[in-house]
Amino acid sequence: MRIKFFPLLLAAMLPLTAAVAQDYPKQPIRFVVPFTPSGGTDIVARLLGQKMSAAMGQPILVENRPGAGSQIGTEYVAASPPDGYTVLLSSSSSLTIPYLRKASFELPRDFTPIGQVGIGTFALVVSPKLPFKTAGEFIAAAKANPGKYSYASAGSGSAGHLALELLRSKTGADLVHVPYKSSGEVANSIISGQVDASIDILTIEKGFIDNGQVRALATTGIARDPTLPQVPTLNETGAVPGGYDLTYWYGLFVPAKTPAPVVKRLQHEFETAMKDPEILARLKTLQIQPSTMTAAQFKENVQTEAAMWKKLIGEKGIRAD
Repeated sequence: MRIKFFPLLLAAMLPLTAAVAQDYPKQPIRFVVPFTPSGGTDIVARLLGQKMSAAMGQPILVENRPGAGSQIGTEYVAASPPDGYTVLLSSSSSLTIPYLRKASFELPRDFTPIGQVGIGTFALVVSPKLPFKTAGEFIAAAKANPGKYSYASAGSGSAGHLALELLRSKTGADLVHVPYKSSGEVANSIISGQVDASIDILTIEKGFIDNGQVRALATTGIARDPTLPQVPTLNETGAVPGGYDLTYWYGLFVPAKTPAPVVKRLQHEFETAMKDPEILARLKTLQIQPSTMTAAQFKENVQTEAAMWKKLIGEKGIRAD
């Protein structure tokens, strides 16, 4: 009897699955942004919501739930019903949180990706008071003179801290970590020469680079950043054994166990919206490179990055401030 029961149960569920796809959405959808209003993530969420709402026939409301480096909003969505009405629009910061502090979620385990909005790169910069003109020169000097050179970050567990710890682990560069409380303080420490180097989000460093207040040695993506085409990638320099490819990203997620038809509908509308010229133009002004990944590729990328950060953070014993 049990052998016959499961096929019958599956057959009975098929009409229900089709009904879910046909009925969705039948009420407003919430895009939860785990950051304060007016930031890049918030701007992207509102524009995407506007475009997807028109196609889906229901309002998409943006709800900001900031705090704890995106943890509060991300946990809220993870605990929400998996029905497609509560959607997370976050950045790669949500990926590392559970490995840096106690959290009730892991992105690969508790979420299903809808799609990657876009990416941005980091830049390795040094004080202009230093003689180094290439990443290779700086890394070689840091290896040859353990503890002589320092790097700044916006705090333990920040994106810049993790990015430079990844560089250290790949190259053996011996650098002293000097944590601050903000990216502004990091930039000032490099400009003044109090600290020697940092890796931070390029959009934060771009003005200082353009003004000659800091010297960019390399960027961190696969290809050169279009806003800084004269600066090579770390991969191009050959200074990092095994290569160094690191970007920060923005992505759309729903809670795990959201019905497949709902996921597919959201993915379809997201992919359509991401072709809209207005969205592409807005991303350009925010210095976000539109993603070329499929949802499946994004899912694989999230899993790969999560494993990498979990290993590195565990080995280094890094905890968030």
